[in-house]
Amino acid sequence: MRTLKNWNDQINFSVPESRFKTPENIAEVQAIVKKAYQDSQKISVIGAMHSTTECMVGDECIISLKNMNQILRIDRTNQTITVQAGVTLTRLSQALKPVDLQPPVNLEFGNYHIGAISGTHANDTSLNRESQFSSFVVGVKLVTPKGDLLEVSESKNTELLPIIRSHFGLFGVVCEITVRVFENEPMFITAKIVSLDHMIEHFDDEIESLRTTQDQAFGMLFPYSRNILWECRKFVSKDTAAKRSRLKVFLDRIQAQGSRWSTDLLLPFIKIITKISTVFNASTLLDKLASSSITEKSLRLFRIGGYIIDPCDRGLVYKESGAGFDFYDWLFPEDQWTDMLRDFLQLCEEFRRKRNFVLSLPTLVYFVPKDNSSILSRSRKSNMMTIDPTFPNPENKIWKDFRTAFNEIAVAHNGIPHINKTRGGAIHHFAASIDSRNRNKYLKKRKELDTKNLFLNDYFKQLYDIS
Repeated sequence: MRTLKNWNDQINFSVPESRFKTPENIAEVQAIVKKAYQDSQKISVIGAMHSTTECMVGDECIISLKNMNQILRIDRTNQTITVQAGVTLTRLSQALKPVDLQPPVNLEFGNYHIGAISGTHANDTSLNRESQFSSFVVGVKLVTPKGDLLEVSESKNTELLPIIRSHFGLFGVVCEITVRVFENEPMFITAKIVSLDHMIEHFDDEIESLRTTQDQAFGMLFPYSRNILWECRKFVSKDTAAKRSRLKVFLDRIQAQGSRWSTDLLLPFIKIITKISTVFNASTLLDKLASSSITEKSLRLFRIGGYIIDPCDRGLVYKESGAGFDFYDWLFPEDQWTDMLRDFLQLCEEFRRKRNFVLSLPTLVYFVPKDNSSILSRSRKSNMMTIDPTFPNPENKIWKDFRTAFNEIAVAHNGIPHINKTRGGAIHHFAASIDSRNRNKYLKKRKELDTKNLFLNDYFKQLYDIS
């Protein structure tokens, strides 16, 4: 038997070795799927398994596309790149860099497989353009559940493109993807800290200021010191970068590397403190860490003064398992975000006071502008912002209780959970949060292509309430 684990080791499942398939080309994928179709055998396709939900779980036929990892072509004129589904984001970036192009979305997790993120909610943060990777997918080659090859693009089967941008592995095996890319522009990264009280009182002005001065903004929210650290990102011209002195270029490299080191060193430290506080019931130790400004100062340290980085170098290659921390990603309409923030801060304080529980990692905030490119886009109706709590011990019982309580207030503020990143009670809220006509259209097309429900696992049955 082969045991498979997700990124933070919270989900694992086994499959007989003979049913774990690693095809190297489309013809091999077709043969595997046709055999499964004849035998009415369930199929699950896995990527880097970075998801923290059971969306990839299966126990009959598992297809890993890790060996389909070739860059097929780069069209410099039309600014597109075509790759096999098992190409990682880091590999894609490395292929684009020599031809002076960059990915459309500058995600930090370099392990992502392009086939997976071509049809999920994977996104970075953006203030002015789409931030979901799938929005820039302009074509795919898909092996259908019957084993046929289907091409979907801006010129072929165009009506299916918004649906395939939300495929979530339910429509067959996405084998090749063509993605729109952009001219490579250096990114200038700076930081500023804003008090949450000021943010709430002057929200519109603060957001407008970010939008008019930055291209991206990534927030690290500290609920106990009541601050938010904005990592501000601005694309600058190559001339601007070229004019920097040798000393500044050298310092840019140190700051960029130091920014990574601060995160790499900080996470293990916080994990140790969290474990000590749990084992010895020394909640005051963790409380002091969370209430102090040690974490935010550490994260800010290497961003002071700003540095320039090539966006193609942003993707970090993490271990494929053993991360040991958990996300809990919900999006909220931008005009309701401050109301949700108030209730979130109150929830944090209640759990600290009544349960001796504190969030020892920053809560993540990023922007997802209005975007209807994919049928299940979480920002089809309006600009959205996250409140994404993170915690270094996914198995902690109180953290699980916190997630459940968070669900309740998130739903009350029209939140939309992330299919790949919200466990513990959130599973039913996604289907209810999206437009019923789009949901029904999506499920109807899925059923037309997958008449035997071979690609429908238990997780998605629950999510869409399919008996």
